Amino acid sequence: MEIQHFRCFIVLAQELHFTRAAERLHLSQPHLTRIVNQIEKELGVTLVRRTTRRITLTDAGEKFLVEAQAVLARVEQAIQTMRQLAATNTGRLRIGFTEMARHCVLPKILSVFRNRYGQVQLDILENCTEELVETLKSAKVDLAFLHPPLRADFLNLISIYQERFMIALPLNHPLALQTEIVFADLKNETLILPHREHGPVLYDHILHLCQQGGFSPTVIHRDTDRSFLGLVTANMGVCFMTSSMQNAKNPGILCLPIAGDAPTLEHAVAWRRDDSSVFVSSFLQVVQEFLQTSGVWLEKCFCFHTTTLESGR
Repeated sequence: MEIQHFRCFIVLAQELHFTRAAERLHLSQPHLTRIVNQIEKELGVTLVRRTTRRITLTDAGEKFLVEAQAVLARVEQAIQTMRQLAATNTGRLRIGFTEMARHCVLPKILSVFRNRYGQVQLDILENCTEELVETLKSAKVDLAFLHPPLRADFLNLISIYQERFMIALPLNHPLALQTEIVFADLKNETLILPHREHGPVLYDHILHLCQQGGFSPTVIHRDTDRSFLGLVTANMGVCFMTSSMQNAKNPGILCLPIAGDAPTLEHAVAWRRDDSSVFVSSFLQVVQEFLQTSGVWLEKCFCFHTTTLESGR
């Protein structure tokens, strides 16, 4: 049975008149009749009741109509998808990311995507999570690697993995002799943190852990994501650093694990719920494959899932 046969039957079911249906299909009426007879013979059922005045669909015809419409819809969707894929050679994808993502998941995923879709132009933007949510909302980027939870019910999320923070301090710091840090050890230290608006949930959680340790910390804020290591080496304070960032070469800095309830950072990729772009779909497929093959490399790999973002970070 050919796709054209499905189209012919659907039009006939809409018109319930062979002559009018044939005119819509640019066929002769006898040709359309032969097509319907061929379909009925192939299926072994009667689809159309014919009288001298009118035609109606049988129960089998009603059911076949539903299936024929579904088949035709799938075919048309496949055609549209292939046309979109054919356009990927001249496409553009805009990706946002945080500094933490730059040190970890982003390079590996981008490498796979570039190898597969080398002609797609990639525009990348580094910013904090809160600002990336705004750029997604205004459609200035198509996807963003950021850190949930978020206040953004217009986004979908793939959670990639989660890692614990460590404490970064100068090599000559007295705490450098320890094997791990508890929050009470930071009582007399200055904490170097980003401004709260760049990540309010994590910021508040760190201050809460300090309060549980019996103190309110002295905090200095860094204006850019690139300055904090310099502040640490200059003995301006200590900062929180993920294990993936530790992999980068940082002369003069030592990272120690945090004992007990260490703050964690979740890595995720987010995109607009109403975005049906083939470029976004192709990139998300690469992310899915990354999750399926990188379990050994990731500190903690979450199962692939899609959720609507609800809370706030």
